[in-house]
Formats: sequence, C-alpha cells, structure tokens
Amino acid sequence: MPVARLCTNHASEGAVASAAAIFDEYGNYIRAIIRFQTRNQFQAEDLFQQFFLVLAAKPIPARVVNIKSYLYRAVANTVIESARREVREKRCREKHADEARISINNRTPQSAIISKEETESVFRSLAGQLRRREAEAVTLRYRDNCSITEIAEKMGVDRRTVSHYLSEGLKQLRRVRAIE
Repeated sequence: MPVARLCTNHASEGAVASAAAIFDEYGNYIRAIIRFQTRNQFQAEDLFQQFFLVLAAKPIPARVVNIKSYLYRAVANTVIESARREVREKRCREKHADEARISINNRTPQSAIISKEETESVFRSLAGQLRRREAEAVTLRYRDNCSITEIAEKMGVDRRTVSHYLSEGLKQLRRVRAIE
C-alpha cells in the first residue's frame, strides 16, 4: 500500500500530495540533514518516514520563501523531538523495570520489610560516618540507583563534584571498614 494512502487518515489528500511533492524534489536534501543531525544510520530511515508524516500533517506554510531553510529547521526539530521521546520512553521503561523488580520477589512480605529496614539502617549508619553531601551522594547512587547525572541534578552540583563526593565517601567507608 502506498505511503500516501496510509497517511490519509491523518492528513488531507492535498497535504499528502504536497508532502510527496516536497519529498520528490528535496528528498536527498532531507536525508542528508537527517544523517547529519542523528549520526545514527539505524534511525535515519525511521526519521525520514516520520518527517514525511509531520510534513503531511502540517504542510509548509505558503508564506515560506526559502523552502530549504524551512526544511532544515523542521527536520532538526523532528530529530530533537525524536531524541527527547526516546529519553522519555527509556525513563519509563527503567521506572517500569524498577517497579517490576520490586514487586517480583520470592521473599515473604515480612522478610521484604525486614530487608528494607536493614538496608535503611545501613544507610543511616553510613550517613553518620560521612560528611552530609558525601552521604547524600552515596545514598542516591547505591540505594536509589541514580546515575551521576541524576545525582548532580538533584544535588544542584556539577557531575565532577558528584564523582568527588562518591570517591571521598567510598574512601572513608573503606577506612572505617578496615578499622572494624
């Protein structure tokens, strides 16, 4: 089934024909922009097709004088939105995986509660042996499974600062363990 026929549910026949004409004339230019913007050849074809649908749903306005310039900006926006969507979907998958990991366990509810209490106890004692910011970074990293970037955002500091906090905190914990 032709692509133009598939798009008629989302856009008028005229808009689809207009998008097809634009792609006939500027298809190679659009592909070049996509390849430059993504640097991921696996996504290039998907983005090319996605941009056709975008153009069919929202045709180029009649007031546009420089079509190539308009296409460049529209393609760039499509690539950016696609990357953002991937990040959102990844976060959603990770959140779902975390929830599934918590809910799927072979322990009794009582032992799960005890284990959670023991973990909390360990992190509370850890906080007493480290400086406040180091303890916060170590807790976010190892209890809450946050990435360095996420920790930096939550703490309002640079990623290198978080790495420093983690390094110093772990060094201090190793010293304490060696004494015990």
